[in-house]
Amino acid sequence: MDRAEAFSTFSECVAEVLDIDTSEVVPDARWREDLDADSLAVVEITLALNDAFAIKLPDVEPEKLTTVGQAFDLVAALVGVDN
Repeated sequence: MDRAEAFSTFSECVAEVLDIDTSEVVPDARWREDLDADSLAVVEITLALNDAFAIKLPDVEPEKLTTVGQAFDLVAALVGVDN
């Protein structure tokens, strides 16, 4: 899996949980301000990503991952895809 494929899977998971179009899931999008993701949605997204990538995302302070890109970088590192 390359980075583009990983981001595609990532964005599909996020879009499904938030009931939005995948085109809205861009690296610069902010979770709360742009995507209206509350804390429950973040938990649901985490579970969906764990399943989709067969990983276990660590507990992270929400304020440290404010954008989609920051969260994707964490997932990409766990999956082992290059920047």
